[in-house]
Amino acid sequence: MIIEHIFYSAALAILAGMVFYNYTGRDPSWIIIPCSLAPDLDYITLHHGAFHTIGFMIIFGIVAAFLLRRPGIKFIDALFFSVTGFGAHLFEDALVYDPGYMFLWPFSSKILGFGILPGVINEEYYARDFFYLANTEVLIIGLLFLLVAILIRIWYERSSSWIRWYMPDTIYEKFFRKMNPVS
Repeated sequence: MIIEHIFYSAALAILAGMVFYNYTGRDPSWIIIPCSLAPDLDYITLHHGAFHTIGFMIIFGIVAAFLLRRPGIKFIDALFFSVTGFGAHLFEDALVYDPGYMFLWPFSSKILGFGILPGVINEEYYARDFFYLANTEVLIIGLLFLLVAILIRIWYERSSSWIRWYMPDTIYEKFFRKMNPVS
């Protein structure tokens, strides 16, 4: 539900940031993490699933890109990572739910979902598991995916200095700067 998306999107952000930084020298991939929670904002305002569409993903990406220009993030970077985060949420839900939502709206009104984990995701059980925030089995897989992503990036960059992109400077300076004095 909520926590799983944070772990899966963090793993995706770490790997996407590694590739993006290699080509551009920038790593605003942290944008993926908060944007992966955006489709579930419809819990508060509308019928759940209303924001789980490609149409809303495009609108959200453009709005997020304009808002993120203010703190100095390039429009195209913000657009790419906000749409990636939003899309990651849609993909994760499609893998879990069968049927899921009208993911392809406005192109199609068909309700889709792969339901790869139907034995794990029983709606009644899922709603009671982990204080309505996560399914334990899906969360464990997400934690493993996150750990693998962290290890891959540390191995690739030969340091953990990339962590600076995912936290405020004061926290990075206090806890990680000593481990990575070159960065």
